[in-house]
Amino acid sequence: MSSRNYRSIGFILLFLAVLCLFAAIIAKPAVGSQISERWPGSNGTYSCANETGVADQIVSMSKPAERATDPATGDTYLRYRKNLIIVQGEGTPECTVTVEGLGRVNSGAFIWLGGGFGPSSPSSSSGGSSGSGGGVK
Repeated sequence: MSSRNYRSIGFILLFLAVLCLFAAIIAKPAVGSQISERWPGSNGTYSCANETGVADQIVSMSKPAERATDPATGDTYLRYRKNLIIVQGEGTPECTVTVEGLGRVNSGAFIWLGGGFGPSSPSSSSGGSSGSGGGVK
């Protein structure tokens, strides 16, 4: 190889190294690890006792794909690409932040949250199954 070829390869490798450096600087850690650094706890459950604005703090760390609040309990659900974050009892001594995988969401455990949180039910669904002899519900 000539020195010109070595120089070209050197410039390409230098460019790739600079590109990797920028990617490392720009990349943020996953929201689950940011939560574990911010609040005490383990195994996906963290204490945010007596804190208010917890859900907003998490959103400021990383913007979720979807956000919903359970009107009955006031719990906030944040869906990310790989996790579901649940903030329960915000502002109380029992406040917790739970980080879960999307398995329960995809299995329909949170179907009331709507289509953004998991597969929605078919529009023609009756919500139950048809019985024998009595016709369709």
